[in-house]
Amino acid sequence: MTGAQLERGALIFAALVDDPTTATGLRRVEISSSAWEAGQRPAQIFAFWKTEVPEEGVKRRAFVDDAALLDLFERLGQDARAHQVGFRFVLMLLLVRKRLLRVIGQKEQAAGECWVVAPKGVPEGEAGVEVMNPKLDEAAMREITEQLGEVLDGEWS
Repeated sequence: MTGAQLERGALIFAALVDDPTTATGLRRVEISSSAWEAGQRPAQIFAFWKTEVPEEGVKRRAFVDDAALLDLFERLGQDARAHQVGFRFVLMLLLVRKRLLRVIGQKEQAAGECWVVAPKGVPEGEAGVEVMNPKLDEAAMREITEQLGEVLDGEWS
């Protein structure tokens, strides 16, 4: 964000900012800890995490942990914009695959099909969370999946 080169091993803040020009509606921005602490933060921050720029040749750790992914999933539930609904649906599929959520049903609503999911450990019979199925075509699903990977894992140069 500041244009300064981020040093490998340095602590930084990675933020997701609202960006309606992307398919997901979110864009990832990295900011050095010193710039962040000095108040040089992007506008429209949706979420942020403290992380570390990986060393050369070292396998990169996940950008966010499971708790942060679940928090992002919950926060996206408050946003009805089409690109955010698509992003949340793909994120839900990732969380089901990671076994952090489980599908407990589906229901039809006036707005369309909803999947009902519940976090791991929630007893059977408890109310779940409804996630609108945006009926993404293959191209849209691929684009959102790629952007989800970029947003959550990031690329370091």
